[in-house]
Amino acid sequence: MPFRYRRTDKNLLTLSLLAAFATTDAIAASGVLEEVLVTARKRSESMQDIPIAVSAISGEDLRERGIANTQELTKSVPSLEIRKGQANQIYIRGIGERTGFARVDPTVGVYLDDLFLPRSDGQLLDTVDIASIQVLRGPQGTLFGKNTTGGAMVVSLRKPDDSDEAYVEMGLGSYRHRRFKAGINIPVSDTFFTRTAVHITKDEGYFENISQGNRGNPSNDRQALLFQTRWEPSASFSLDTQTFLGKIRENLAGINCQIPTKDSLYYQGLWVVHPGDTDPANLTAFEENCKANSRERLGDLKADQGPNPRLDKDLDTALLAATASWELSETLQLKTVLGLRSETEGPIQASDPDGGPALWSSYINTDDSDRSSYSLEFQLNGSNADQSLRYTLGAFAMRETNSENFTVSNVFRGLDSQTLGELAAGTPPTRPAPGGTVPLIGFIGSPLVISDFELENTTTALFAQVSYDLTSQIELTLGYRYTNEQRHSKLATTEADMEAIANRMTGTGLFGAPNNVGVFGPGAADFFPYLGPLRWLDDPVSIAAALFPDADGDALLDYPINHDSRRFDERDESFSQSTPMVSLSYHLPEAWLNDSFVDSTMLYATWSRGFKSGFFEPRGVDGLQRVEPEVVTNHEIGFKLDAFDRSVRLNGAVYFMDYTDQQLIAVGADSAQNVVVVFGNAGESEISGVEMELLWLPSPELQINASFSANEYRYTEYTELDLAAALSGREVYVDRTHETFPVSPEKSAAIGAQYQWSTGFGLLTARLDASYKSDIFYGFDPGSYRAFEQSTELAGQPAFTLLDARFTWMNPDGDLTVSLWAKNLADKRYRIGVVAVADSSGTFNESWGEPRMLGIDVRRQF
Repeated sequence: MPFRYRRTDKNLLTLSLLAAFATTDAIAASGVLEEVLVTARKRSESMQDIPIAVSAISGEDLRERGIANTQELTKSVPSLEIRKGQANQIYIRGIGERTGFARVDPTVGVYLDDLFLPRSDGQLLDTVDIASIQVLRGPQGTLFGKNTTGGAMVVSLRKPDDSDEAYVEMGLGSYRHRRFKAGINIPVSDTFFTRTAVHITKDEGYFENISQGNRGNPSNDRQALLFQTRWEPSASFSLDTQTFLGKIRENLAGINCQIPTKDSLYYQGLWVVHPGDTDPANLTAFEENCKANSRERLGDLKADQGPNPRLDKDLDTALLAATASWELSETLQLKTVLGLRSETEGPIQASDPDGGPALWSSYINTDDSDRSSYSLEFQLNGSNADQSLRYTLGAFAMRETNSENFTVSNVFRGLDSQTLGELAAGTPPTRPAPGGTVPLIGFIGSPLVISDFELENTTTALFAQVSYDLTSQIELTLGYRYTNEQRHSKLATTEADMEAIANRMTGTGLFGAPNNVGVFGPGAADFFPYLGPLRWLDDPVSIAAALFPDADGDALLDYPINHDSRRFDERDESFSQSTPMVSLSYHLPEAWLNDSFVDSTMLYATWSRGFKSGFFEPRGVDGLQRVEPEVVTNHEIGFKLDAFDRSVRLNGAVYFMDYTDQQLIAVGADSAQNVVVVFGNAGESEISGVEMELLWLPSPELQINASFSANEYRYTEYTELDLAAALSGREVYVDRTHETFPVSPEKSAAIGAQYQWSTGFGLLTARLDASYKSDIFYGFDPGSYRAFEQSTELAGQPAFTLLDARFTWMNPDGDLTVSLWAKNLADKRYRIGVVAVADSSGTFNESWGEPRMLGIDVRRQF
């Protein structure tokens, strides 16, 4: 059992952030919820006495609910959203990092025990040998190594000890799901203990890509090995180490395509002609390509993304950590945490803007991405003799290096001379005359841009937090953090050889000499007049595109490369910030609660700040652009209550968060008219909300848990360049303050019921969980939000509810369990991304969540 239970001496209640909203683990035989004493990284305390909005679940309860990885916590934890894909996106209270780019710090910090994990690709941990998982909402930093603006997720491992324990778990399920998990604890001596765990998960995916032989995606193929040691040579010293090796060989989620609006720039916004179009006044190829990969055309859970998109996700992770603890005295502890991490991610398709089987646009990471980090943290935890004063002092340093390679590839497109004339005159283009006039074939943007990005991050921080009992009921907490982030970024870009492209084009005799029409600005590529006799009826865009096929099948068109075009940009800057916090908590006196249904109540109010470093953003051929740091100020009040003879536990919080320079991903254009997905800043934004969690024991056999969150997301200052104007070299800004935040629903709720009864042949447990999410916006740009307002399904996901069920038998000896489970019991179809981009590419690439999944798990303890 990961927790110890006893009545909590209030002198022990301090500022630890590791607390658990325990379920079956915290239920006494009488059906009473006991206070949970958790051995935290700083000190031990009861969850009901800490002034923090925190949700947590024990390792045993993870198994009882069938939660196989942290992504599934989004079904039950308020204000939490986790999306698994090319990068693992973790959002708390609407704040998260959407891309997984190496240059961007996560807004939600993830910790494996005391060790900070800096990259989201390695953060979505399978629940291998987990003691507990805690989700902390709001800015964190005065007790953690890394400062975060959204919150923190703390994963605590089961530690080696002097027991001879072992377990084996196996599972089978739908779509050839196979799972194996095992762990063994081996004490080597009276002072040295080891623990080893393995976890393997595989399946064949529920989404079929018909153009790749019905290849299944998203598939799971994850292998992990965890080896831990603990050395306790004396009562005052211990050394914990862990070695983690992870291997992922998966397929990414497949997509379907739909068109949110026909007014996108690559469709009727500029009346762009694509391969297959023969009349610029009657464009059909763009929409037909999208529909060829639509759910309406293909049917349920099928895709046609073409024969060669790189949907593989290969990731190798090695992690070493060591934590040494010294008990300097009865009231003073020193802890050091050392971490070494290395990751290599293979080539991956970052985006398929055209959304269909055609190879028209691709954003691809074409080489391995290498990432490494080294971190060291010192923590000094102490108190005075009677523990009325508790304090934590800390220092944190981390150096991280990352490399990323990504390539943008575009196919030839056409514009009618009438359209170009209107654009040159500064008027919005209108539908060309039937049949068109002179075909002009070229690129809106560059045919090929290869970017090599290198980043070195150096983080140093000092933090402190002090708590003092002003009275037996009132506790004051003060915290302070100073952070310095050094960003050193290098970018090299290489483009296609336009002279070689022109020679190949004009060498056919079908295209005239190129010229820059002067409409799209100084960086625009040339256009070639088509000289064929039937003009548009010859389908000249297809003729040009056929000259540059993807012969090697890497999902990039084989344009010649101009190595002399290689340009370099390098930026180096420090970003520093101080982030204080103050919290006041009040325990209602027991005399006030006598003869009432309330057993205990704690009220608290917190003011805190969080900081996320600025960085330098590659913006196509324009090099590195500065993105400002993000700062959040959080105002929060909350309560924690036990009632009805400790059979009901109700916790809640109300908060208001004010963001300055919130970092957001959007669609823009560089000076060469390449459409680029880049970060920028929203000047001001606000989040207000309420969160509630309930645990109720109507009887010793029945437990009910519920959660609810309602958030209002609002930009108060947010403008960005209008994409259409930027492509023509004009500076026009669009107001986006009326939009909601992406990815996170404004409302979420969950309820679960679990009933246990004893029989002569063992213990039976039946559990049913329901989770609800309101409408979710998945767009990047203003056009997507307009489509979302018109119909949620055009750029997002309408509100939906999922049902999960589990039935478990445990033998009388308690060492064997067999569970039958069903996830998404009603077989609901719901979108989990990926993104709508209505202004430029004009597509909504939809990725779908799991259909109904059935399976069986068996666990044996030794």
